[in-house]
Amino acid sequence: MADNLREFYHSLNREEADLAADIAADRLGLLMRIAINELDLDFEGVHLINTVGDANHERWYIMRIGVIRIIKLAMQAHQQFEAPTLTFQRDLRYSLSVLSLIRKVGTIEHGRRVAQSVTVKSGRIERLPDCFHIVLPSQLIDLELHERELERYHVAQQRAMFANDYEALIGSKIGDEVRALLTELVYPFRDHFIGYEADPALDFYFFGHAYNEIMLAKGFDTFHFSTIFGGITFSNYKLAAMFIVSIGMKHRAFVRALMDKRPTIRIEDILTVSVATDGFLEGLREFINEFGKRFGGHVPVTDKDVRIIFDVLSVNRRNLALLDRPGAPIPPLIQCSDDHVIRPLAGATSDEVMLFLLNSLQHSFPKDYDRAQRTREGAMQRAVESTLRPLLPELEFRGNVKLRQSGKVLTDLDLVVIEPSTDRVVLIQLKHQDPYGADLATMQARTGRLNQQVSDWLRKVRSWFAAASTSEVRATLRLPSSMTSPVVSLLALTRHYAHSLRLVVDGNDAVFSNWSQLVTAVERLQERGEPVPTVDDLLDELRILSVPEEEHYLPEPPSDWTVGSLRFTIEQERD
Repeated sequence: MADNLREFYHSLNREEADLAADIAADRLGLLMRIAINELDLDFEGVHLINTVGDANHERWYIMRIGVIRIIKLAMQAHQQFEAPTLTFQRDLRYSLSVLSLIRKVGTIEHGRRVAQSVTVKSGRIERLPDCFHIVLPSQLIDLELHERELERYHVAQQRAMFANDYEALIGSKIGDEVRALLTELVYPFRDHFIGYEADPALDFYFFGHAYNEIMLAKGFDTFHFSTIFGGITFSNYKLAAMFIVSIGMKHRAFVRALMDKRPTIRIEDILTVSVATDGFLEGLREFINEFGKRFGGHVPVTDKDVRIIFDVLSVNRRNLALLDRPGAPIPPLIQCSDDHVIRPLAGATSDEVMLFLLNSLQHSFPKDYDRAQRTREGAMQRAVESTLRPLLPELEFRGNVKLRQSGKVLTDLDLVVIEPSTDRVVLIQLKHQDPYGADLATMQARTGRLNQQVSDWLRKVRSWFAAASTSEVRATLRLPSSMTSPVVSLLALTRHYAHSLRLVVDGNDAVFSNWSQLVTAVERLQERGEPVPTVDDLLDELRILSVPEEEHYLPEPPSDWTVGSLRFTIEQERD
């Protein structure tokens, strides 16, 4: 199968090379800009639909991965475009050909994603006379579903709470005032496009909503606010991310206001905008320094700092590697020239911006990033203690305990939780993680590494306990003298994803959980009230939450894909 897989990748690359030549022929950057416009138009349509059907989901998926790849191919083909910025009305004569190109490039990217999953999901690829035939297992378990649904529930609850609190803070009449300002300040630019004036009240209003959204984004709390990357605090990078989200929200609101004010304006002509870089940087600096003063420990930024932040939060010809993987986040800013930047609305959502920010920080400042990753364990230890103590006030905590065997460190325990009244001890391995978004290859690499690390940890801890005497256990874990016969459980606790641990965590003594599941378990026990909960109750809740009651499977209907001379089909094995 390895030869077939290698040939399939080669065929995908060959077809892309032909398309890349067509993309490179566009020296103006028009093709890339049309593709971004079409991405935003499709995003706006999907964004307005509460339930996205299979057809719309597939179209958006192909659109997303196709446009991101086109941005990469277009920008790497030219050190600069002959037109520094472009503003034009949508013309179907051009849009249809670009949509066809997006479909072709997206099909190639989809092929790469499927190829990545073949070996991981125990599939196979066959070389037939007229196509590559990819066969996936008859049942594809969706390990992530229960974590995904629980996270959505928490985010929805917190979003509603934040929105209610924010509206209560700013007053019930603010909505009418905002709508009036939007209508007053927006105007048609050159008859067909959009322009609007600034207003501090609008900036404050949309910043508040953006702040709430960015707080709910995966990765918001990845590092302490004072952590330094390239000489700039993580807090200032997050403020810049809030700025991008807030101006995206504000722009969409102005779009709706202009269409109400001037019904002849077409939404497809005003969704995506490019702006002068100097003006954008000035606004970004003012925003960070003005709103940053509201947060403790804020460090004001200079023009030089803002340029670094801008380069981190945008895609440019020096960091195109950020777009290499199929499923990479949509860039929030695109430096189409030295003096103009495109602001795609599809890249201005909180999750996209935060994921792009983390990826870009790691790419731009790898040493700073590695150093920062090593400091996160302490923060997670404190978070566990502050989460559990209100529920179980008698708990005692020990951090960073080393297990030694024959004079050598066998492994360590990130956190030891002790409940003296029940003789219960929980040994915890903490895994603070970076989110992987829609990047399948990164997901596979990180879950594989997580599984191996947790499996090794369980084996070593069990080996140590099998050889250790009771007195050695009590001394190493620094147990209270009253605990003569401790009962020990093992917990692997992750920040974002733990679903893959179902494959390696076994035995009645071991449990796994991600952070949302831990918080949910605590909330359930708090709501229960009497009887007074114990550590055993907490572990029982985690067992229930970490493994769904029934398996859920990913549907993979038969599909047939063609791009150029390459054809590949996908189907599941028949039982």
